[in-house]
Amino acid sequence: MVFEDSLYLHAFNILPQFGPARLALLTNYFDDFKSAFNADLKELIKTGIDESLAKNFLEFKTKLNLEQEAEKLAKAQIKILSFKDINYPRLLLEIPKFPLILYYRGIMQNPEELCISVVGTRKITSYGRVAAPLICEPLIDAGCVIVSGMAFGVDSAAHESAVKKNKRTIAVLGGGLDEASLYPKAHVLLADKILGAGGALLSEYPIGTPNFKQNFVARNRIISGLSVATLVVECDLESGTLITAKHALDQNRQVYAVPGPIYSPQSQGPNNLLKMGAKAVTEAKDILEDLNLQTLPLEQQSQSSFADSKEEAILLKLISFEPILLDQLIKQSGLETAAATSALTFLEMKGRVKNLGGQQYVLSR
Repeated sequence: MVFEDSLYLHAFNILPQFGPARLALLTNYFDDFKSAFNADLKELIKTGIDESLAKNFLEFKTKLNLEQEAEKLAKAQIKILSFKDINYPRLLLEIPKFPLILYYRGIMQNPEELCISVVGTRKITSYGRVAAPLICEPLIDAGCVIVSGMAFGVDSAAHESAVKKNKRTIAVLGGGLDEASLYPKAHVLLADKILGAGGALLSEYPIGTPNFKQNFVARNRIISGLSVATLVVECDLESGTLITAKHALDQNRQVYAVPGPIYSPQSQGPNNLLKMGAKAVTEAKDILEDLNLQTLPLEQQSQSSFADSKEEAILLKLISFEPILLDQLIKQSGLETAAATSALTFLEMKGRVKNLGGQQYVLSR
């Protein structure tokens, strides 16, 4: 049976010893993961992988049924996103030790969508419950996608701000995305609302992975890595939220903090970040102006409606961030071949669509 290369990547990722660094060794040596999967002991060792780990994988492979793995993923409605895929988030590729594989439920189509991570304490105060949506909602209205970790407190308040507007939000989790592994259990309904609003659940961990404490530390680099900036709402000085802020700084991303009462333990984290040079935020406008995003909704509206002919308008309704073949466009649009190719050429010149080669087209940002 023929499998996509990402399924062979998944086979390696099932073994917890194959983290981003070791998977990178395989990508540097082999042309694809199918070749790595079919390699013998000598070849695996040549990549720089320890002999003991190579032997462990070869033994593991004898018990592995890739067809069953594919069925298991499909049953849980979990898809694989390889770092080689066209819809893999572009910003994430820029961070150190980016995940070579991501699992997701929902939609991950636009590799260049504008994300802002909003993070904070699980022990949210009444101040945080007001501040989080007060800042998130205008960001969402401006076209930003809120990224967080679906934990209690600030995370869930940030996601709720999006789903109540029926807008997309991304939750990055520290374990498997299957229902048995989903954490926290109390947020199964929130997860459903995120998916129902066109959002996504994202993880670098395969089905069945428990939410170990160390996973959340690694997960935080993805939350900040997906985003142009990270906003810290509330946290104490021992909070894992500050790890996300540190990742953002290490990734050369902007860090914002909501100042809080000097007597509140949950304001010590953001107040300390402000002393260290983070930018103070008291309203969404502070972020939008700093990132020069005030005109984002107008730009998105003009991009979606900008068509100088009926042929262009028809094609723009069919083209998304998922590659589509020219033959499919012609068939679905009902246009003559010459009219479709001419309109596509003009749309490329305007920067509205991209030709990926092989007669495949996607929307530009």
